Amino acid sequence: MNERKDMKTSSIFNYSSISEMVGLDVLKQDVESWYKQRYETSQSPLPQALLFHGPPGTGKTSAAHCIARTFLGDDFNSMNFIETNASDDRGIDFIRGSFKTAMRTKGIGVERKIILLDEADGLTPAAQDAMRQLIEKYAHNAMVILTCNEIEKIRPAIRSRCNAYAFSPIDSHKAASWIYSRLFNRAGHSGLPSGSHLVLLPILTKLVEHMNGDMRATIMFMKNLVSLDVLEEKVDLLVSSSAEDSIAYAINNEWYNLRRNLHAQIKSGRTLPAILNGFYGNIYSHFEDEDTLDMIWDIMAVYGDTMTHRYTWPGDDYSFLDWMVSKMRKQVNRGNKNE
Repeated sequence: MNERKDMKTSSIFNYSSISEMVGLDVLKQDVESWYKQRYETSQSPLPQALLFHGPPGTGKTSAAHCIARTFLGDDFNSMNFIETNASDDRGIDFIRGSFKTAMRTKGIGVERKIILLDEADGLTPAAQDAMRQLIEKYAHNAMVILTCNEIEKIRPAIRSRCNAYAFSPIDSHKAASWIYSRLFNRAGHSGLPSGSHLVLLPILTKLVEHMNGDMRATIMFMKNLVSLDVLEEKVDLLVSSSAEDSIAYAINNEWYNLRRNLHAQIKSGRTLPAILNGFYGNIYSHFEDEDTLDMIWDIMAVYGDTMTHRYTWPGDDYSFLDWMVSKMRKQVNRGNKNE
């Protein structure tokens, strides 16, 4: 297979228009008509904003970027499309400060800007109430897109004012075909050998399935890939390194091996969210073993505690996992001493 350029510098996996979004048929059909009714006619009905909800990595943020590029066109820039994240600042001061400033100020060369607030379910109830008031007051200045993982944490008064769309993991075959089309049509890969899809598509499908339909994790893996020549090798390494039952190391007090396994997953190209999701699945697979149930509960408790620090962790992914393993080791050893 032909060598290709470094994929880290390529933007081939970014959506550039609504029509290119994969697996979001309802959203594609509905959002443009909603926008016209909301902003291009004399009517200004509810709903007043868009709300994308679903598991991490299912394309919520990418869809928001795509919508902004579609509606802003050549005026898409950091002044007209403002992206914020509620995990960075969850309180009412953030809403009354930077979010309010973004809402009330005019865009440049456009009738209204677009504001994306990621992980809105992280906002406190008071902050959500304040946000709702601002969305209503400054609707003429800004179109708002909210994303969240758990829609139940969004206040009913906000949900009732939004067009809500559920996101879910994309079918692995559709996702693999989309990635292949990007490689072939968008990145100068017209030189790919004839019949290369017969080789690449099964590998890409295997990759997406391993990522549990998480397109963000899949795309990150592809962007970090230097050459298509090593794609199959890297995917096989990824699958084999994460297929091990990592919790078994903890049960057997093999903390060094647990740390080594988690590090190997990072080195193979797996993202931190994918590693943590897999680890969580490993925990659940051991709940039926009564002999180690107390230890599993200890590990689960530490896992839940460490997740509260994931978005504010000052170090890299390796140091976060090391810290998590260290806390688990101390908790398990403490539990063993109390028996």
